[in-house]
Amino acid sequence: MNIWESFKIALSSIWNHKIRSILTMLGIIIGVAAVIIIVAIGQGTKKQMTDELFATDKNAIQIYYEYMPPEGEEGMFWQEPELTTDDVQVLAEVPGIKAVLATNQGWGMMRHDEVQGDMQITGVGAEFFPARDIQVVEGRALYAADNDGLNRVVLIDTIARKKFFKETENPIGEIIDLNDNPYKIVGVYESPLPEQFRNKETGEMLMPRSVISMMFGNREIEQLSVIASDSENISETGRLAAETLTETKKLEDGQYRTNSFEDYEKELNTVISLLTLLIGSIAGISLLVGGIGVMNIMLVSVTERTREIGLRKAIGATRKKILLQFLIESITLTSIGGLIGIGLASIGSIIVSQFSPITATISPLIVLIGVSFSALIGIIFGLLPANKASKLSPIDALRYE
Repeated sequence: MNIWESFKIALSSIWNHKIRSILTMLGIIIGVAAVIIIVAIGQGTKKQMTDELFATDKNAIQIYYEYMPPEGEEGMFWQEPELTTDDVQVLAEVPGIKAVLATNQGWGMMRHDEVQGDMQITGVGAEFFPARDIQVVEGRALYAADNDGLNRVVLIDTIARKKFFKETENPIGEIIDLNDNPYKIVGVYESPLPEQFRNKETGEMLMPRSVISMMFGNREIEQLSVIASDSENISETGRLAAETLTETKKLEDGQYRTNSFEDYEKELNTVISLLTLLIGSIAGISLLVGGIGVMNIMLVSVTERTREIGLRKAIGATRKKILLQFLIESITLTSIGGLIGIGLASIGSIIVSQFSPITATISPLIVLIGVSFSALIGIIFGLLPANKASKLSPIDALRYE
């Protein structure tokens, strides 16, 4: 008897005892489905949180100044070196850097007609828009000439557009009052920040950083970061950028260092992976229970088919053949349960994705692991009944009533 014939006998046995087989497979079905759904939700949660927290600054490396006082001095009072447009140009030529983001910040009271509100203002250059993938939905982005010429132009985000202008009103070209100074709106943009981090009351605004420096007395560059062209080399690119800036500024009592979201992303992935593993392990207990159920039913099957085993041994079936027959039956039983569990997990993942903000993702690897683990359960818990069947004496088996 070859393996294919053993497989057909196993299917026939399962089909002849449909209710018993379904009840036996139930633990495997629930266990596999639960584990796959939990892992899929964990992967979906990881992707969503990573996208929301890091997508706007993916591959972004923040550069900051670290004061290092001479030996023997406490360094209570020190001043950070002032960054210039020339420094930005130097960093833009560093290998591995896709773009340099130089910004400053301000707050102002914006008024238009009878509507007013406090606005968070970010000062940027023309490079900010392609580097951060800013979507300008109306009008235009800022030009380099706006920054160089101290042009009093601004862009407002879509939230500010809804607050200060009617839906039918065109804001492009309108003059607004900001801290009692006139500014011209040249564009409306979609903020790259996740919705939960936006100013939902009045929105935000972009203007040339040189204008913020002039109007608010800020430094033209308060925050500096670079965008790496390759996410695999973020650390190396950041280190090279910081070293280049330190050398350019000829610093003696300090240095520039880098900070990126890469470490935070790794920590987040580790936490979510551990939680997924913990919850998945709990769900995996049902697989253990299902395996015990399989072993119990296979022992019953051996008892029911004692005379059949004795007859097959009497006509020449070896112990190995009998052992293989019952192992195949056990593996078939658990594998079918695993496949049904995968099907239920797929349906469950679709439901979760439809009715929650998380997109549950089932990877082919998880499916393969699910099927393999189901078969492994069949081997482990089918080995004892199969071994018992293979050891039966033909004479005693034929005498069994």
